Amino acid sequence: MKSTTSTPSAVRRPPGFREASMHDLFVDCCRLGPAPTRSREVFVIVTTAILLAVVFAVVRPSPLFIVAASVVVAGFMGARWTVGERKHWNAR
Repeated sequence: MKSTTSTPSAVRRPPGFREASMHDLFVDCCRLGPAPTRSREVFVIVTTAILLAVVFAVVRPSPLFIVAASVVVAGFMGARWTVGERKHWNAR
């Protein structure tokens, strides 16, 4: 039976934030779906907020654009959290 590292075993839970490698955390930030654990999803949300603040500081867009972009990103992060709550994290 072939097994890939991207599909978690039914017996073993995916590693949390402290056990995850930098590669796992980077992949969590890049994919559209929620991270496998709450702690890793919190890391994604905090990282996204920091990167968004850095981009806004460098580019200095209008306040209206900052508010609109922040609302879109917050909605996306909220949707990721909701999907994780409903489908992944409470299933264990």
